[in-house]
Amino acid sequence: MKLSYSSYRSYIECPQKYYWKTIKKPCSIKLSKYFSIYGIVIQKFFEYYVNTYVKTGELTEEQIKSHLKLHWDRTLKKEYVVWTDPWCKQTSDEIFNNIYTDILLNLKAFNFFKYMKSEVVFNIKLVKSQDELTGRLDFILNNPDNTVEILDGKGTNKQDNVDYEQLYFYALMYYLKYKRIPDKLGFWFYKFQTIKYIDFTMDDLVKFKDKFALVKKTIKEAKEFLPPPKIKMSKICEWCDYKYDCSNFLTKKEANRIKRGKGVPIANTGDIQEFGL
Repeated sequence: MKLSYSSYRSYIECPQKYYWKTIKKPCSIKLSKYFSIYGIVIQKFFEYYVNTYVKTGELTEEQIKSHLKLHWDRTLKKEYVVWTDPWCKQTSDEIFNNIYTDILLNLKAFNFFKYMKSEVVFNIKLVKSQDELTGRLDFILNNPDNTVEILDGKGTNKQDNVDYEQLYFYALMYYLKYKRIPDKLGFWFYKFQTIKYIDFTMDDLVKFKDKFALVKKTIKEAKEFLPPPKIKMSKICEWCDYKYDCSNFLTKKEANRIKRGKGVPIANTGDIQEFGL
């Protein structure tokens, strides 16, 4: 059994989502990546920057923009965005320019890039269970003073509501690989040019390890993977790629709209269209 942090988090949020992601079930309706396109592109740029670009010497602003344009164009070919959708408050050019500006600001704010590596993939086989832990660490910073930091890049507009357990998982993966605990764990917020380090102890990591092991055991023993009760639905459901395949989501939303005197919008094809909360 392979388990990553993403699959662990998916199971906690919704066993049905975990199962559908595991079997790679295609979503019946494509959801726009408008709100995540900034984070996808700036993350990809800095991954390439620390692994490749920084080794070629200092880049001019025009070279940075040229490299960024390549990542931007590749991403737009892969990700689904309809720029005329009503929730797209910024144009493609405006988001591109925001990313470019924030890249320049981050390059001026930090001087650690030559000590950093990115997109480090781990595949750790557990001896006792023969299960496999997989994961990809955004950035590992090996400082000149021999300290190690693990940073997770964030393209969000806020610096709160971060998932500490994500960094706990990365720290455990690093420990299993290198037999040492990272000295610092932090979130790198691109839009604010800041790094928010979290306080953690070995006890925190042990508690998370035990919780992770319990979830892994629960998944292995599960006979079926059902969504949470409708009463427990939250914003997580609204952002789920599988929401239009989930009977709980659709039933709950239809009930809410009927209660407000509105019906569920139906397209001419009979498919349920995009609608807000």
